[in-house]
Amino acid sequence: MGEPLMNGTPELDQVAAARRQLATHAQYPAAYWAAYGVVLVLLAGLPIWNTWLRPGSGPYISSALTVLAMGSAIYASVRRRRTGVHLRKRITAYPSAWPIWLVGIAIALIGLFGLQALVSSGQREIALLALPVVALAVFLIQFKTRSAMRRDIEEGRVRS
Repeated sequence: MGEPLMNGTPELDQVAAARRQLATHAQYPAAYWAAYGVVLVLLAGLPIWNTWLRPGSGPYISSALTVLAMGSAIYASVRRRRTGVHLRKRITAYPSAWPIWLVGIAIALIGLFGLQALVSSGQREIALLALPVVALAVFLIQFKTRSAMRRDIEEGRVRS
């Protein structure tokens, strides 16, 4: 015997099951989130780290950011190719994730400018204390955005 019918209509149940299966690809594995957290702290702390770096180390930072961006793009491409699932790339395609994403961008910018202001005024220690708060807030918003994307896929609300 097959799975129990949810809606009483086998076709609709198949569509719902396909959406749930597709939605699992919107979530990243735990290893990704762990690496993302570390990278987030490193990136959010750039204003702080720059005060400890020697003058002329700018090209090293630019190179590291380039490698990070390329690694992220390669990860996404390999994941799409391996799974065969191509999710919509624009956040505007996910109606419930879009407002959360905008809040995340605002928090990230306010946090980055706030850290920069603290470092510029010579309060690096306070900036170091604020760094985990900013990183955690951005991390949680990103996780919430991905969860909203998953729900939108499950419920069939993804726009083209």
